[in-house]
Amino acid sequence: MAVLDSILIAVAAIVLWCLLLYVLQSRGLLERRGLSPSPPPAGPFLMWKTVRGRQLIDRIARRNVFWRWFGDLAIVLVAVTMVGTTVLLLWEATLVQSSAVRANPPSPELLLGLPGINPIIPLGYGIFGLAVAIILHEFSHGILARVAKIRIRSLGLIFLIFPIGAFVEPEEEELRALPRRDRARLFAAGPAMNIVLAVLFAVIFSSVMATSVQPVHDGVGIVAFPQNTPSPAQAAGMQPFTVITNINGTEIHTFTDFTSALARAPLNQSIPVVAYDPSTGGSATYSVILTERRADTGRAVLGILAFDMDTSFYHPLTNPDRFNGIPGAVLSYISLPFQGRSPIDEPTVRFYRVTGLAAAVPGPLFWLLVNTAYWLFWLNAMLGATNALPAVPLDGGYIFKDGVEGLLSRIRKGISTEQRDRIVTNVSRAFAFLILGLVVWQFIGPRI
Repeated sequence: MAVLDSILIAVAAIVLWCLLLYVLQSRGLLERRGLSPSPPPAGPFLMWKTVRGRQLIDRIARRNVFWRWFGDLAIVLVAVTMVGTTVLLLWEATLVQSSAVRANPPSPELLLGLPGINPIIPLGYGIFGLAVAIILHEFSHGILARVAKIRIRSLGLIFLIFPIGAFVEPEEEELRALPRRDRARLFAAGPAMNIVLAVLFAVIFSSVMATSVQPVHDGVGIVAFPQNTPSPAQAAGMQPFTVITNINGTEIHTFTDFTSALARAPLNQSIPVVAYDPSTGGSATYSVILTERRADTGRAVLGILAFDMDTSFYHPLTNPDRFNGIPGAVLSYISLPFQGRSPIDEPTVRFYRVTGLAAAVPGPLFWLLVNTAYWLFWLNAMLGATNALPAVPLDGGYIFKDGVEGLLSRIRKGISTEQRDRIVTNVSRAFAFLILGLVVWQFIGPRI
C-alpha cells in the first residue's frame, strides 16, 4: 500500500508540474528565459538552454595535454566499469528467483535514481548530489569536445520538478567526423569523471568515519521496541537509545557476542542484562525473563530493535574479512542505504561520539558534511556505472558501438560500409535490449 501511495503522489506531482508548464508556456513566460517544455507544450521535462559557460569550458580545455591523458584514462575506466557492471547485472539475474529475493522483491520505484521517487535516496542529499554529479559529468563532455576542437552550440539543465539532468550540445556533424579514439575520449569523459569523484568522496567519507567516529560504548544499541509484540526487555524496564553490554554474565563487545549470548540464554527464568546509558554515562542492570526462541536461528527473543554499532560498515576495506572479502566489503559499502545506515541521522547518531579535531565541529554540521560526502560518492557511482553500460543512448553504448565498428573493420577488411553498419547496429541494439532486460528482470523475476 505504501508503494502505491508513493506512486500516486509522484504521478500527482508530475501532473501538477505539467499543468504549471502549460500555463507558463501559453503566457510566453518560458521562452524569453531560454526555457522550453519537452515535449511541447506541457513537458513533463523542462529544458534550459544557454550559451553561458562556454568561455569557462574553453579556458579549462586549454590544458589539452592533461585532458587528452585524462581521456585515455577515461576509456580504460569506462571499459572496466562497463564489464564489471554488466557482469554484476548478470549475476543479480541469477538471484532474483531465490527464496530470499522472492520474499522481499524490489519495488519498481527503485528503478529510477531520482530523489523524491526512489525511497532510499533522501530528498535534500539526493538533489544536491545528483546536481553535482550531472553538471560535472556534462562539463567533462564539453571540455573533451573543445579539446577535440568541436564547437559547443549550447549547454543547460533538464528539470522534472527537480534538476535531473544536464547537457552539453556539440556540433553533431563535427562529432561524427572525429577519429574514433577522440570520440571515445569525449564519450568516456563524463562517466569517468563520476567514477573519479565517487572514489574521491568515498575516501573522504571513510577516512573521516575511521578516524573521527567511535561507538559510545562496546555493545549493541537498542533503537526501539517492536510494536504489538511482547518485549521481555521493555517489560523489564529497559530503555531505548541505551547500549547492551552484558547478557547473563557474557560481555557484549560485538553483534556476534550479542547473538551468541542470546543463543545460550535460558528461557523462563530471570537473567541479568546490563545496559549503558550514553545520556548519563552510567550503567544499569535489569532482570529479564526470556520466554521464546526464534525458529530460524534458535536465539532467545529479547524483544528489541537492535543496532550493530560497528563503524567498519563505513570503512569496510580496513577489515574486509568482516564482509567475506573485498567484493563483499564493496557491496556492503554501496548498499548502506538499503541497510538503513545512510544517511546517518537520528536516532543512530546517539550511538556514536565524534573524537579528535572533528569534535570541534558542531554535531549537526559534522553529520551533515559526512552524509553529504557519502551521497556524493553514491550518486556519482550510480551515474558513472549506469552511463558506462553498453546500451545506446548511454555513453558506454556509443563507446561500445564504435568499438564493435573498429573491431569489425579489422577482422573483416573487405566488408562493405552498408553491411558493416548493419552488423554494428544489430549488435548494439541487441546489447541495449539485453541490458534493459536484465534491469527489468530484477523487478519481474521475483514476482513470477
